Amino acid sequence: MDKKYLVIEHHKFKTFNDTWTIKFANVDEDTAFQKLVALRTLNDDTNKIYYIVNMEYLWTKDIEPLVLTDEVKEDKQQMLF
Repeated sequence: MDKKYLVIEHHKFKTFNDTWTIKFANVDEDTAFQKLVALRTLNDDTNKIYYIVNMEYLWTKDIEPLVLTDEVKEDKQQMLF
């Protein structure tokens, strides 16, 4: 599986909360860097910053399945009776 990236825009404001916008999503590394360079080159606003984020670290978490042990099963049966 090829790694996929996000290109994110961070817009800083002085009077209220910053905004974050996903400019490009699910792009490969080469495309992400091309987009990042283009956005930074064309950017004339010092309050806008662009980032690349590896999507591999987002929305994923290794979760082990929950398995009931015999002890828990026995406790559950006792509670039912």
